Amino acid sequence: MIDRRNPWVTLSRERRYEDRYLGLDLDRLRHESGREHPHVALRFKVFGVAVLPVDPEGRVSLIGQYRYVLDRFTWELPRGSGPVADEALATARRELKEETGDEAESWLELLRLDASPGISSERVPGFVAWNLRRGPAHPDPQESLRLRRLPFAEAVGEALTGAITDGPSVALLLCLAERARRGDLPEDLLRLVRGV
Repeated sequence: MIDRRNPWVTLSRERRYEDRYLGLDLDRLRHESGREHPHVALRFKVFGVAVLPVDPEGRVSLIGQYRYVLDRFTWELPRGSGPVADEALATARRELKEETGDEAESWLELLRLDASPGISSERVPGFVAWNLRRGPAHPDPQESLRLRRLPFAEAVGEALTGAITDGPSVALLLCLAERARRGDLPEDLLRLVRGV
């Protein structure tokens, strides 16, 4: 049997930074073994969403942008964030329309990820969206986004070869590929991703 008890006691917590997105805490912990040590924790006030949009031709939309912290350009699925009090699906709908101009009739939540559980409380719900209607994108003025549409199988290939490195994007692409392989999807979505 797996022991799921919390082995940690929080001895102290000092908030070192806070903004509307997160708080950065320096905690002092004691493990049940008796060892004490500091631990940095990012406690998020928002959650991130990732959306895998599949168009009528079975293509997916990738967003390209320069990521400051990584100091490089990346390709990823449409992403965004919303306050934890908001509904994840409402945030996903907003981000899809903002970044790609697409609106979707059909949505399925495929997964919920813990982004970096050793240091962060950030949760990332991941959705697939299909039965899309195209419209103009309205990205945030401080985002310099590039939009690329490619067949689903090619996007999965890019996730497998490391051309796409964003964790939630890779997880969503591989999750949808596996669910398609098993036939565990709504029939109309299954036809799109299988290219039938």
